Amino acid sequence: MIQQPILIVDDEPEVRETLLEALSEQGYTAEAVSSGEAALARMADRSFPVVLTDLHMPGGQTGLDLIGAIRHQFPDTLCVLITAYATLDTSIEALKRGAYDLIQKPFRLAEMEVVLNRALDHASLLGKVRDYQVELESRILSRTRDLREAHAEALALCDLGLRALDAPSFKAALDPLLDRLAARWSPDGLGIFKRSKDGALNCVASRGRLALPQRLERPHPGPLTAPGLGYFEDHLLPLGPAGWVYLGFDCRSAFMETDPAFLLLARHLELVLRVR
Repeated sequence: MIQQPILIVDDEPEVRETLLEALSEQGYTAEAVSSGEAALARMADRSFPVVLTDLHMPGGQTGLDLIGAIRHQFPDTLCVLITAYATLDTSIEALKRGAYDLIQKPFRLAEMEVVLNRALDHASLLGKVRDYQVELESRILSRTRDLREAHAEALALCDLGLRALDAPSFKAALDPLLDRLAARWSPDGLGIFKRSKDGALNCVASRGRLALPQRLERPHPGPLTAPGLGYFEDHLLPLGPAGWVYLGFDCRSAFMETDPAFLLLARHLELVLRVR
């Protein structure tokens, strides 16, 4: 069964039933209506990638009128026109109205299948392109939001950095940045260690349920690692040559040491440590 539905539009009941039966026997999913007005009403309730319509339907819209209306209201739907009068003028007008293809009466079912299969394949491809465009636009919007947020974050940190230069105390300069770090990543323990002249690291700010050591000695040889203060997860990260920042979490966190937002904030912490 071909799941993509086809809408048949013809004012003659016998023709509708014949086409509906023939296409259903060949595995197509199809519905049939008697007029252009009925077709537009049905399409408002269900999506049809392909519409198969007769040209002449007395008492209402012609096939050409219907094609024009469909192209305006349902631009993703492809229309195939059936006519016993396939003149050059009719063909040109059908293409102008937006017809995908034209089938001349009398026709063989095999000929119609070729046209319908091509139209369904084309409609499927158009759908994939449309879905890709929607996905691409969504990615662009998301990326634009991310860039705007990053820009706003950078401006906010620069503002805090400028305030730190005029803050009345070292604590007043450091606290706004620590507040921002805590609000963003919610560590259960937080500390700032500033390098002294003898190379040791002295704790200049700490927060959390567990007390941080007032002094950290750098092992010789070997890198400085998180002191292991009892938190489930901890990070001890350098702030350039000026010091280190410690983050402890009671459970597994989403914090990443390579997070650009953290790296940006860390540079501002480093700035405060170096100028105060």
